[in-house]
Amino acid sequence: MQPADWLIVALFMAASLAVGLYFTRRASSGLGEFFLSGRNLPWWLAGTSMAATSFSADTPLYVTGLVREHGIYENWQWWCFILSGMLSVFFFARLWRRLGIVTDVELINLRYSGKEASVLRGFKALYFSFAIHTIIKAQVILAMAKIMDVALGWGKWESIGISSGVTIAYTMLSGYWGVVTTDFLQFIIAMTGAVVLAFAASARAGGIAHIEAVLPAHVMRFFPSPGGAAFMAFLGYISLSWWSKYSSDGGGVLVQRMASSKDEKQSFLATLYFNVVTFALRTWPWVIAALASLVLYPRFADSEAVYPRMMVDLLPVGLRGLMLASFFAAFMSCLSTYLNLSSAYFVNDFYKPFVRKGKDDRHYINVARVMVLVLSAATAIITYNVSSIIGVFKFLIAFGSGTGLVYIMRWFWWRVNAWSEISALISSSLATAVVYLSRTFAHTPYYDRLALIIGFSTAVWVAVTFLTKPVEMEKLKDFYRRTKPGGFGWGPVKAVLPEADRTGAGALTGALTQWVLGCVFLVGLTIGMGEAVLGFYLSAFLWLLASALTAFKLYRPGAFS
Repeated sequence: MQPADWLIVALFMAASLAVGLYFTRRASSGLGEFFLSGRNLPWWLAGTSMAATSFSADTPLYVTGLVREHGIYENWQWWCFILSGMLSVFFFARLWRRLGIVTDVELINLRYSGKEASVLRGFKALYFSFAIHTIIKAQVILAMAKIMDVALGWGKWESIGISSGVTIAYTMLSGYWGVVTTDFLQFIIAMTGAVVLAFAASARAGGIAHIEAVLPAHVMRFFPSPGGAAFMAFLGYISLSWWSKYSSDGGGVLVQRMASSKDEKQSFLATLYFNVVTFALRTWPWVIAALASLVLYPRFADSEAVYPRMMVDLLPVGLRGLMLASFFAAFMSCLSTYLNLSSAYFVNDFYKPFVRKGKDDRHYINVARVMVLVLSAATAIITYNVSSIIGVFKFLIAFGSGTGLVYIMRWFWWRVNAWSEISALISSSLATAVVYLSRTFAHTPYYDRLALIIGFSTAVWVAVTFLTKPVEMEKLKDFYRRTKPGGFGWGPVKAVLPEADRTGAGALTGALTQWVLGCVFLVGLTIGMGEAVLGFYLSAFLWLLASALTAFKLYRPGAFS
């Protein structure tokens, strides 16, 4: 790193902090401003914030590790979430905006009744803010620590403290306003850095044609060959992972942006835009760099650390600083989001309803700012004790598995109650602990572990649902009036609501058709873009043609209104 490189990084940091200072007064005017930007975001800003948040410093390292250790096809480990992404677009984007909530956990008291609902809301607020989000933030900071170690030779503690400092500062000051505004700048810088490194690595490796010529054929495949462990893992991803995860109906990060959109149409468009950018566009600079790394560094002890190594070795002065700034941009975008959302869970869903009721917004905003510091300290401790980004990602998928189906069904089946969710959480966590800690399952393939966790948890929560009392009818009627979820699972509620939709399964069938078409559209676009970039033009044309035809089928007058 030369002075010019440091100057670029310093200017980026200063700009991010300036945004925090600029929005401090506006964010301090109320909880709605601090956590949701006054519910006034246009689709392009909300969607870019979604994309920037999911594009963290760990993601290119994670993708590099997948490609180096298996091949392009192993990206189905996260491409499978195209299916849940399209579910969010066509089923949940409008529903979440319609609810008018601050966090997804707030849904619990709108959907369920009784003390069990209050207990569940408080527990999930702490569970997400201190457990799930802490693990996610640790994964993000671990990636940044690896980057700083390769680029600058810093140790873990130095990397954790220095890389997080500015992010913590502007998140505390400006809340969600600072998060989404810096997200826009950070996403542009992060994508620019990824494209620059992809071009540099490909050129140094002799170009795409040479890379294809020297790498084994299986590395270049978009799907694993039928039979064998890789194919079974692929089937596990596309048949189990996407719907069983705790974010199956959107997840807190996306829900926060849906809820902060101007209206239902903006929420829908933001979620669609996010999925297109995330899968079809963002994937390929990382994959190209990963393939080039196999030529340039055929043997490297840590596959995840190859990506920042290429930054150090391949980029000249100036571009190296831009690339490091892009790492910081991706890292800061993700970390700031999870810090803000974690503090929102704590304040909105635990502290405000259960600890200190009736205080003014200034008090709750101050508590939120303190919680940013507390949660940052907890994350630093976890980060210091983990070492693998891929390992953390796969554990997160397994740890949240078994709860995803109940989160989907609570929208479309009146019989789901608070005990359904409670039992799903407990059984999923216990099953995960058993299959990951017991020696009995030490050599069990990942997809089999996932199936065991999901199967056990689903059996438990369905049984508990039928063994416990349903939610009181008045609560169900209020929820149905507010959301109008449609479908045939609300029969007893619709029977006592004169204004209820009488079309039965018609609306749900239409949404399912749109979901299938949306999945074909995005899978075709994603694979087609990759085939084109890698020079497989005939197959690229066929995939892109399928994508275009389904897009034409999806788009009709009023479809996106």
